[in-house]
Amino acid sequence: MINKTLLWTALVGAFFTTIALKFLQLFNFINWSPVGWAKKWHLFPSAHVTIKWAVLFVALVLLYAIVYFAVSFTTSIPPSITALIIGIIVVFAVEWTIGSPKTPLAAIKSISLPYFALMAVVFRFITGTAVFMKKLSDESVK
Repeated sequence: MINKTLLWTALVGAFFTTIALKFLQLFNFINWSPVGWAKKWHLFPSAHVTIKWAVLFVALVLLYAIVYFAVSFTTSIPPSITALIIGIIVVFAVEWTIGSPKTPLAAIKSISLPYFALMAVVFRFITGTAVFMKKLSDESVK
């Protein structure tokens, strides 16, 4: 199942997400650092910032490849709905772990809408590509 489309989709999605996260951080659309995990988890504490961004990029590539593979089995669900559900779960989980709010309602209030829009677009790209390629391969088998 690992093919060029999976790899290119994961690479482009991760590249776009990394650049967009830097943009969101630069203009204060998110109040947390995308590479703040390095300090919080005590990983690469003395590493240069570019190394931390590169590790984030690699982690996103792996995550998006896994999402692509998993979503390719959901051909009966429209990709928009799948992407929205995955986006909500990911944004809520990231905001919950980074912000550590006391209640779920506080977590919902702390969600950055530009970050949610970014994740929705990226997951729509990944799910749309995965479902299209799966349907295309199923049709070629017939």
